[in-house]
Amino acid sequence: MSPVPIPPAGVTQRADPMGGSPTFVLLMLAGALIMGASNWRRRRIRKAVRDLPTPMLRLLGDDPLFEPPQGEIPDGLRAYTSLHRRLAYIEKFIWALAAIWLSYVLVLVLRGN
Repeated sequence: MSPVPIPPAGVTQRADPMGGSPTFVLLMLAGALIMGASNWRRRRIRKAVRDLPTPMLRLLGDDPLFEPPQGEIPDGLRAYTSLHRRLAYIEKFIWALAAIWLSYVLVLVLRGN
């Protein structure tokens, strides 16, 4: 009798002890990029909102994004508005990187690698 059990015919065992395929790991990396960028932006916005005076807070949109008002921007919100826009650009850039990564994973899957 051998000490290692022999699997039935047609059943393959995975070499990866965690059970994840390389494709799954690559997809999860893209998901982590998207979620990480969104959470990073929300944290930075909340930090900036804490420093605003109460009258300016009332002009902002709802939590979690605290959108600045449309149209004329009061002087007290100009720095916040530029930070809000800059953070949105950075978030969209990271999302674009994640989309490029997902297309790369799709190419790998279609090739069979």
